[in-house]
Amino acid sequence: MKIEKLREFIDKKVAILGYGKEGKSVKNFLKKLDIKNIFILDKNDILEREEGIFYETGEKYLENIENFDLIIKTPGISPYINNLTQFSDKITSSVEIFLNNYIGRVIGLTGTKGKSTTSTLLYLSLQNAGYNVKLVGNIGSPVLDEIDILSNEKYDYVIFEMSSYMLEGLSGQLYIGYLNNLFICHYDWHFGAINYNNAKKNILDIAKNKIANIQTIEKLGKLDKVKYFGENTNIFYKDKKFYINDEVVLEDKNFLLKGDHNRINICGILAILNQINIDKASSKWIFFRLINGLKDTLENFNGLPHRIQDIGTYKQITFVDDAIATTPDSTKAAINTFQDKIGTLFLGGQDSGFDFSELVNIILNSNIKNLVLFPDTGLKIFGDLSKYDFETNFILEINIMLTNSEKSNQESCHHKNKVQI
Repeated sequence: MKIEKLREFIDKKVAILGYGKEGKSVKNFLKKLDIKNIFILDKNDILEREEGIFYETGEKYLENIENFDLIIKTPGISPYINNLTQFSDKITSSVEIFLNNYIGRVIGLTGTKGKSTTSTLLYLSLQNAGYNVKLVGNIGSPVLDEIDILSNEKYDYVIFEMSSYMLEGLSGQLYIGYLNNLFICHYDWHFGAINYNNAKKNILDIAKNKIANIQTIEKLGKLDKVKYFGENTNIFYKDKKFYINDEVVLEDKNFLLKGDHNRINICGILAILNQINIDKASSKWIFFRLINGLKDTLENFNGLPHRIQDIGTYKQITFVDDAIATTPDSTKAAINTFQDKIGTLFLGGQDSGFDFSELVNIILNSNIKNLVLFPDTGLKIFGDLSKYDFETNFILEINIMLTNSEKSNQESCHHKNKVQI
């Protein structure tokens, strides 16, 4: 929605659906436009209330939703609850407002996993190449707080990490839309796999230049006008070298990021940088500058917190934090990264309906000696593992785990494995 259109609601009833960080950001933005009748709709009844703002809260916060002239929905609210889709003609979002009013180039990135790392790498690479860039979206503060579209604030590139929640039903235009991968995730919010995959695909639909991981073809089919990267494309990784059109553009030397999945992320960044160079008349000097920016970044960036993060060593045991690995696929990537070096693996957490059978098979065929399982999903994994030859201990204290890990470092891989709950 254009600013001019928003100003038409100055005397009408405007609802902000959800009052977290995004909702507060939208409220402040609407006040700058002198919108007079701002309503906050939120299930939480305990909110800090501001004079001049109207509130409809509690269990029945959506009861009067049809009475509003404009609804600005925050990403956390699913449009599939309470039949909100019937009001789609008067629902917009802060992201949609931004995309329809920002005057510069926006590169949107999404994917079930890896979008934060890829967005950060791209941001740092362009910054190291000398560009004026801004990183916004899922990884940081609300975009309307970060960039003042009312004063036409502009950067060379805005790097926008976009969640499936943001992309659901989103309109606008991106300079580049990037899709990293598609795994099972957030199906409850989207009411199924089809809606989730379509929300992610929307980043390509609204983009002038479309870039995607070749693996997404499995879920979406081959899409028109999409430039793919990865195996059997023109941008790929092989034998510790990165290629574009069969020409080596980058060698995997002194890079701090671990894992094959991060090599795929780097291929994706190369695809974006290649598109930027094409749009700048394929200048060799600009391409050299872009590649050097990426190289400098990779030699100094060892990842974001909670993503295969080395957090220290105790009694010759190295502890790695991969708490962001909230799907079986991301856990498999972490196991593959360390291969036979894992002595103890912690698994568990909220049950989102995942199938763990493939992950269990990978664990069974690995040299992992100890598993520490937590509810709720830990019990499901334990149910699958209990069919096999595992010694089971129900333990409470972390010191026991440390003792078992020390023993694992000394024992042969042929010893019986242990599950600890």
